[in-house]
Amino acid sequence: MDLRVLTSEQIEQFTDQGYVRIQGAFPRELALEAQSFLWNKLEEKEGILRGDPSTWREPMVNLRENYRHASFDGCNTERFADAVEDLTGEGRTVHRFVAGETDPGLLPGWGWWPVNFAMGSEAPWTVPTSGWHWDGIHFRHYVDAPDQGLLCLCLFSDVGPRGGGTLVVEGSHRPVARFLARYPEGVELGDGIREFFAGHRYFSELAGRTGGPLDAQERIAAFMDRSYTDEDGTKLRVAEATGEAGDVILCHPFLVHAASPNHSGKVRFMCNRTSPLKQKPRLDLGPRDGETPLERSIRVSLHA
Repeated sequence: MDLRVLTSEQIEQFTDQGYVRIQGAFPRELALEAQSFLWNKLEEKEGILRGDPSTWREPMVNLRENYRHASFDGCNTERFADAVEDLTGEGRTVHRFVAGETDPGLLPGWGWWPVNFAMGSEAPWTVPTSGWHWDGIHFRHYVDAPDQGLLCLCLFSDVGPRGGGTLVVEGSHRPVARFLARYPEGVELGDGIREFFAGHRYFSELAGRTGGPLDAQERIAAFMDRSYTDEDGTKLRVAEATGEAGDVILCHPFLVHAASPNHSGKVRFMCNRTSPLKQKPRLDLGPRDGETPLERSIRVSLHA
């Protein structure tokens, strides 16, 4: 298939590691304008003032809303939509706005918003044991479920190292795909995550359920400084998803991830946006004509 934004190297990264960063998916100035809208919402709902850090009483504040406000309209760029379709296939997601053809109400909203002021800043920075998951609380999970499409981590502030960026487990989409394939009847998200973590040595240790206790530096060394190869030959490693306001990290729907401590002294604004598929991904072993990178990444995981 012809690529409009991503390079062949980025497609390979997505297939192997489960995510890729799109620099400038929407303009930085629009991202910061939308951030100002969010500050106004924080003041309205929580009494949090942008210019008064004494009102920043909670380390993490969740705005549990989706927005389609004018502040976000300009963030629905052609570059963002093209990058998504480089992975999902042209016209196969509910993502692109076409004047006169697309009902804006059908587009994914922008939200929810876990606003990270200083989560975990009172302790040494480390790889957490809690919060690890893949997304999709609103549907039953099958290996070919179309509901998530891609997970889009949309940045509305600059996020540097140890600045509260989402932690992702590179390669985790592969064992999750194999796990889901064992349940043709589907599985609820919470049940699936619990069983998957209990049955996979690496993820059980990542979540602190097995293995010896490790201090902050030992966990960084064990999970970020080196990779682990599981019994199916998949390399797994924790990495930080960093970037600048306007960047988007496009993630595989099965990518395991978690929130991370924010030691930057700066407030992190981001949201998780889905790009649901219009139809189930095609995972059969027949002719590969028209296969998308998303479909290939799942098929290779199942039939490697």
